[in-house]
Amino acid sequence: MEPLQDLRTAKSGPDSAVPYDIIRFPVIDWDFRWQRPQQLSRQFAARGHRVFYITTDVVSISEERAARDEVCRYVKFKKVDRNVWLVTLCAHRRLNLYQDQMDDLDIQYLKWSLEHVLAKFAVTSYVSIVDLPFWTPLVTAMNRHNIMYDCMDDHAGFSTNHADVIHQEDLLIQKANVVLTSSQVLHQRVRELNPSSILVRNAADVSHFAGWAGSAPAELSSITGPVIGYYGAISDWFDIGLIEAMARNRPEWTFALIGHTFGCETSGVEQLPNVLLLGEKPYEELPGYLHRFDCAIIPFVQNNLTQATNPVKLYEYLAAGKPVVSTPLPELTEIASDMVEIADSPGAFEAAVERTLSIEAAQPEAARFRRKFAMSNTWGHRYEMLHRAIVQHIFPKVSIVIVTHNNWSFTRQCLNSLLRKDAYPNMEIIVVDNGSTDQTRAQLAALAQKPVQTVFSPINLGFAEGNSLGASCATGEYLILLNNDTIVPDSTWVPKLIRPLQEHRDIAMTGPMSNHVGNDQALDFFIGDPVQGADPGWLQEFYENYRGRTRETGLLGFFCVAIRRSAFEEIGPLDRHYGIGMFEDDDYCERVKQAGYRMVIVEDAFVYHHGSATIKKLKSQEYQSLWERNKHYYEAKWNKSWQLPKGPLNPFNLSVTPEEVREAADALHSGEKRVLVLGELSWSDESARWQQLVKQLAQRDDCTVIVYTLTYLQHPVVGIRKAGPRLYLTNRIDLFSQFSFDLAVYCGSQQVFEEIHADRYAADGKCYHAGQFGPLASKLPEVQLYEEPEVSRFVQQSFA
Repeated sequence: MEPLQDLRTAKSGPDSAVPYDIIRFPVIDWDFRWQRPQQLSRQFAARGHRVFYITTDVVSISEERAARDEVCRYVKFKKVDRNVWLVTLCAHRRLNLYQDQMDDLDIQYLKWSLEHVLAKFAVTSYVSIVDLPFWTPLVTAMNRHNIMYDCMDDHAGFSTNHADVIHQEDLLIQKANVVLTSSQVLHQRVRELNPSSILVRNAADVSHFAGWAGSAPAELSSITGPVIGYYGAISDWFDIGLIEAMARNRPEWTFALIGHTFGCETSGVEQLPNVLLLGEKPYEELPGYLHRFDCAIIPFVQNNLTQATNPVKLYEYLAAGKPVVSTPLPELTEIASDMVEIADSPGAFEAAVERTLSIEAAQPEAARFRRKFAMSNTWGHRYEMLHRAIVQHIFPKVSIVIVTHNNWSFTRQCLNSLLRKDAYPNMEIIVVDNGSTDQTRAQLAALAQKPVQTVFSPINLGFAEGNSLGASCATGEYLILLNNDTIVPDSTWVPKLIRPLQEHRDIAMTGPMSNHVGNDQALDFFIGDPVQGADPGWLQEFYENYRGRTRETGLLGFFCVAIRRSAFEEIGPLDRHYGIGMFEDDDYCERVKQAGYRMVIVEDAFVYHHGSATIKKLKSQEYQSLWERNKHYYEAKWNKSWQLPKGPLNPFNLSVTPEEVREAADALHSGEKRVLVLGELSWSDESARWQQLVKQLAQRDDCTVIVYTLTYLQHPVVGIRKAGPRLYLTNRIDLFSQFSFDLAVYCGSQQVFEEIHADRYAADGKCYHAGQFGPLASKLPEVQLYEEPEVSRFVQQSFA
């Protein structure tokens, strides 16, 4: 008998070693000034999380029709530390992170590049930590949508940032699972857009700055008087005028300024003998300079950028025990007013520096006090805050309850799919066996490893009581009741099901779409088989078509439902009076509604279902008797007649004539444009331009798209199949002879159908090679040709 595969251990609690990787989409490169992005990345790496740090430059591939393999060939990797890799992605153009926006082709090439990274390193569960809104179109395009936005600055305050880049920030904040902010000012602004925001201030690598024992750097070794020092960016927010005024007033002080001076007018201090512009210094050398400082300063001007900043250098200055003088910054007043001299004018700043120089030698305990503050604000502490946030908001503990009664082959297949290498990283699986008489009990008893726990009942308690027993053993924040005759896909199905529960307290229960379910969770177009479940190519297309979509419902099929455990405890266990099964799901949905909660179908989550594997083994008369008894019990309990649930949400599902198609069209969204797309006759797994055009059209809220194609991922299209919320595939163009289109779009096809009627005809010139369009134009003289390089612009123009 095939053994269970990939059994892994999982401890309970928010501090457990939940396995996940980090992809960092940075604002600065790894080898630039050593700041929060690199410090936190190193903390994750030290604790066993692999970190993939994306470089700020990209490989430019100018070819518009480059294939996926060609793009992926140019992706670069470089290991720079234990568990840390630098990754250079590919785009269509060279991109400036602070000035440019990605276009459609950039996003496609970047997405392929990132998918290549995930495949090459077998990345399964990961968190995208985004430092700059520039990356928003890429991270939101990925199917595994775990985003943490690290909001470190008021980006509008940087003169190098273009306004279009800034506009991406609100979208990023809204899409992120959790938002980190480095200051109270940022936190107050961000939490209005995303309540899952956490204040995580900066910190210091205390051992790096506190333990210096070497000699002073050469530039400072011969100075005998006081050294007033600063390191960091010297840009337009740095008050160089303040430095010049003090340097002229106090020629006996030496001002050592370390950092690039891009964006700062330094001509006024360049000729002053007591001002040293030392340039950028490596992170490894900074402690030597800092230990020679007699006073460390933070001379920032007052603007929106500096008012929102929490300076990393503050923690590093204090780690070295140095006295600090700063201009007024809200963060310093909030967290270090008893350790930092705050000066609000040039005269007050100079006086504060003089005061610290005169009293520092007489107060050795002050240095210990500063170091103690730094010790309680290390990057290790900040990692713990981030890890807890990730476990709480992205990978909360989930308890999956499975009830079995015989059918070991189905149970084994279900468990193997749950325990695959890319499984959800923080789960427990509770298997309740209802008196199986085949090998199920023996096989389950052999499972001594977590995360699988087994509960054995000597008798068949039934579906309702078995699930309730399993739920009573659960320790997760969320429950998933899962039939044993299911095959779950990659790890995304769990986060997708629980996310509505995380975001809306009035939603108690969610369910996925499936190939086999007795209500409108059923899909009418599915590619897969009983061995592997969903076809991987079809699944990726399905995810893309339905990305982020949910809809409210009054009924969920209990082949797979996710429930917030607190709601389950409030509503109570399933009704045991339904015996071995049937109608208990209808009943529980009524109880959820009665308790004032909502239920939603998560349309971009999918679970394969064989369908009633256990109940089907009942004899026909026994099955019918059970159905009638439970139906009667349900109707008497709720004082209502049971209604047959709706089927798949495809208005064309049973249409076999043009007349029926015309009548079914009335069920489409009123006011939407009806668009026919005529591309190639085979939809492939390579995202050709015409397929991208279809997807862009189908994502619009104002149109329904019909695509004429004969095969989809090498499988025949028969009739009219629903592939997305507003996307339909058909191999029967004749069925639309009585259907009126608002727009027919030619994107590769040269065939003109006389029976098709449209108000307008458009053609995408980029889908035709030289000489191909002429014959089409001669047959269809009213067609409008567009030569837009970007798919999105073509869509906009064709609807103008």
